[in-house]
Amino acid sequence: MILAITVTGKDRPGIVAALTGALYRAGGNLEDASMTILEGEFAMIFLAALPNQSAQDRFSSTLNELETKSSLVISMKEIRRRLIRGEKHGRGTSPWTISVLGKDRAGIVYFVSKLLADFKLNITDLNSKIIGTGKKTAYALVLEADVPKRSKLFMRIKPQLAKLEKKLGVRISINSLDSSRF
Repeated sequence: MILAITVTGKDRPGIVAALTGALYRAGGNLEDASMTILEGEFAMIFLAALPNQSAQDRFSSTLNELETKSSLVISMKEIRRRLIRGEKHGRGTSPWTISVLGKDRAGIVYFVSKLLADFKLNITDLNSKIIGTGKKTAYALVLEADVPKRSKLFMRIKPQLAKLEKKLGVRISINSLDSSRF
C-alpha cells in the first residue's frame, strides 16, 4: 500500500529523520519526496510504501505520537498507483521546464499557470523564490509541465509566453527535459 503524507510545522532540526525513521522502523520505504522551508515553516510531502496493514498501523501510530509531541500537522491519504513506479509524467508526454525571472509582483504564478492550463498542460512541479534583498530583489519561478510528445504545441504557446513577458516585465524561457535531446 502507498500513502501520501503531508507534514507542516515550525522548522527545527531532526524532522526528516523522525519521519523517515518512523517509516523505516515500520518496515516501509520512502519513495518520492519533496521538502522545503517556507518562512521558517517546514513543509514536506512524500510517498511511503508499506508492505501490509500491520506496518501501516505501526507507522500511523508513530506519526500520531510525533504530531502530538512536536506540534507538526501530519495528514495521510492512501493512494492507488496509476503510473509505473517512479514515473512522474503521463504516457505520451515529455517534461518541459518553464523558467520565469524578474521583479517580484502579484500574479506571476497565476498568469503563467493559467496560460499552461489554457493549453491543457499539466504542471508536475513548481518552485518559486524571492532572491536578494532591497532594490535588488528578484522573483524566480520554475515550473515543470507535461507536453504531448511530437506536438507542435510550443510553436503556438511561444507567442503567448512572449506576450506574458511584456505584460509581467519578466523573462520566460522554456526547455525540454527529454534526455534524448542532450
